[in-house]
Amino acid sequence: MREFYQYLKVLKKDHDRSAVMATIIEVLGSSYRREGAKMLFLNNGAHYGHISGGCLEEDLKIHAKKVQSSQTSKMVAYDLQSEDDMGWGKGAGCNGEIKVLLEPIKWQSYHSKIIKELESGRDVVSLRGLTEASVQVRLFFTIEGKLIGSEQQVDVSIFKPYIQEFIRHNQIVKKAFVPEFCSTVFIERMESKEKLFIFGAGPDVEPIVKRAAEFDFLPVVIDPRESRCNAICFPDAALLVNEHPENFVTDYQMDLNSYVLIMTHSFTKDKQLVHYFSEHQPKYLGVLGPKKRTERLLYPKKVPEWFHSPIGIEIHAEGAEEISISILAELIKVRNHKRALDRKKKAMRSPAV
Repeated sequence: MREFYQYLKVLKKDHDRSAVMATIIEVLGSSYRREGAKMLFLNNGAHYGHISGGCLEEDLKIHAKKVQSSQTSKMVAYDLQSEDDMGWGKGAGCNGEIKVLLEPIKWQSYHSKIIKELESGRDVVSLRGLTEASVQVRLFFTIEGKLIGSEQQVDVSIFKPYIQEFIRHNQIVKKAFVPEFCSTVFIERMESKEKLFIFGAGPDVEPIVKRAAEFDFLPVVIDPRESRCNAICFPDAALLVNEHPENFVTDYQMDLNSYVLIMTHSFTKDKQLVHYFSEHQPKYLGVLGPKKRTERLLYPKKVPEWFHSPIGIEIHAEGAEEISISILAELIKVRNHKRALDRKKKAMRSPAV
């Protein structure tokens, strides 16, 4: 979950401030959010994030105060299936049950390493050893399985096989029983922000950069015009590159797991870019303009099925603001595709009730 990065940034601002983090660790049936979703409760009453549509937050706030006071983690279960107030008092009728782990948290020195990994575009794996009532161990690993953070003295080797399997299968969240530990572990992937390379710095790019940053992408704008490609036009950009696009793709080592938007409004530049990316497939490639224009750009090659042209989900958008919403919706859909597959596999494995 990308929320963890944001919460570490909050804790970093005040090293002495204590907080409570709530994490959904189990879902049976349907719920507003899935395993790994988080909230952060500060000891000054402020809170960040949501794990329901407003049904659970007030009750969790009460539990968070008790965890803050005792400095001991606890598990809270909610039955959301009942449509009356006989369950946990809200009558949500959401057809699901969830378990939420609340644990005290404050800034630790190793959190800097976690932030550094996430800001470099590399995921971090978290492992927590659980009992029915509390957390017994908390460990953090790089995506290669190297330990970078621990709050307890523990034999890490007993958890390594589970971490390696988790990484090998590219999983998002997992619960497993560890016999050597005589308890269950909850493993999750703390996802990094993903780079979005945007070729072109026209006015229509401005709302895209703003919204991309809001939704945990790292927007990189590439355009040779200093009058357009600057911090005044793009205050939310992670990086501004005053370079011709055709030079950038040959000089810069782009991660092929990145997202790319081609929006230069220049037929010549777009032609060079689409031909380059047709042979260097990124995670997402969107080309501004109608499909026929993209066909002309790529001629005599055929447009691959994985090209997104025109870019954006069809919402009959008009104007730069609406188009930016359709583009961000498509980027989020592609980003969450693996998570959707994981949910589908889990649903297929679950016994019918």
